[in-house]
Amino acid sequence: MFSLKRQGDFRLQLTRTLTKPGRHLVELYLFTPHETTFSTRTLTEDQFFHSALVHRFRLLGLPTQDRASKLDTSFSLLSPHYEIMHGAWFFQYQASLDRLRQQFQGKASAEPLGRALRLSQNFGQRLRKAEPKGSKQARYFRQLDIYFSWLAEQFLLESMMLEGYDDLDDELKLGVQEFLQQEQRYRTDRDYLGDFKGPPTRVWNRMSLYQRLLEYPVVLRQKVIELGAGTRKLVKATSTMLIMSLFTYFLFNVRDASQKLSLTLLVGIALIYAVRDLLRDDLNETVTRWLRKGKPRWRLRLLMPYTQKLMAQQLVWLDYRKLSELSKAVREHSGKWATNEERQIVCYRSRLILDKAALTQDEIQERLILDFEPLSALIQASHQQLFEWKREEGQPPVVQAHTIEKQHDYNLLVVCRQPGQEEPLAQRWTLRLGAAGIVRCESKSVAWPESSPRRSLWRRGR
Repeated sequence: MFSLKRQGDFRLQLTRTLTKPGRHLVELYLFTPHETTFSTRTLTEDQFFHSALVHRFRLLGLPTQDRASKLDTSFSLLSPHYEIMHGAWFFQYQASLDRLRQQFQGKASAEPLGRALRLSQNFGQRLRKAEPKGSKQARYFRQLDIYFSWLAEQFLLESMMLEGYDDLDDELKLGVQEFLQQEQRYRTDRDYLGDFKGPPTRVWNRMSLYQRLLEYPVVLRQKVIELGAGTRKLVKATSTMLIMSLFTYFLFNVRDASQKLSLTLLVGIALIYAVRDLLRDDLNETVTRWLRKGKPRWRLRLLMPYTQKLMAQQLVWLDYRKLSELSKAVREHSGKWATNEERQIVCYRSRLILDKAALTQDEIQERLILDFEPLSALIQASHQQLFEWKREEGQPPVVQAHTIEKQHDYNLLVVCRQPGQEEPLAQRWTLRLGAAGIVRCESKSVAWPESSPRRSLWRRGR
């Protein structure tokens, strides 16, 4: 199952951990409202794939492997093995914090908070037990140490702001306070305070930079191969051959009928060339899409950082469809308000084939990030106002004007299947999108059919 997390005003991140080799399937359906102008003219499928959707994979260290590698000091003498090992180890810790954060559900709880505290204490002790001597490794250790201290502090401070924190056990709250004070003293001793000073926006941007630097050694490199180039060239050559054959046949007939070169003939030849140039691109695109209907658009090769070893292969489908073109199971979970048959639905499908060798020392974290900024740009600014007659006791009545912000409601459905699962699992969220970003995101229960057919929910027709 995927866990959802907001990233800024426009982004949503879906994450899950892959622990089994084999075929992993993900199908994502984004149902757009009828008010929007979303179509292939405003945002093409290629633009959506390259700008509004990010599908990445990174290594997560296994706890048993981390303990064994920690005892092997030869790893600390080799770079980039040190960065890969400690980076995967740290992001496993971060993924554990994200899972514990979901257990809060807006209210403080003793069990996840205690587990997060013990997890942070153990990670800090193991990380700081042996400091590397090499310059590159020492720089990576410093960035990792600073970011870990900030991340653990942010998680605990966020927990202290939750409802019901004051009612927790005093011993647990004392442990949280002692950990935060210990981190403050540690930053002073290590001369880290300069990285935590400045306006909140500057500190946040600095930590975001540290995170990107830390995850660089553990993010699987993607080599994107666009499929269908041969089909597109074949269609272009065939259409050109047919058009020129008809044109040549027309010229021979005209020459047999009349030996004179008239103005009408010249205008006719010019019109034929104009029609050919006008319809050539649309005709080639239509025929190519028809021939490649139901076939993947891209193939991705996922490579190990630095060594370029092949870890997995991924096939990707992406197109816009109408509601009637989807399977019955997907239509039933598109939302009760989905009544417009003409609106476009973003359909994304990924098939990942993960090798067994890729999971011998690490787990794989899958991240699917949706950027709604291009969709927010389609929302036109509203200048309408709602006027309210407000009365208060002892005060004269006043008229208040409230500016109305135009918002669009989206429905997000994710269907996934891992190796060994007989039936797919489905998750659904409702999104409210405004011109300034995501206004609201709510998870909805899905009564997915238990005895769904084994064939893919992705229908080939379009």
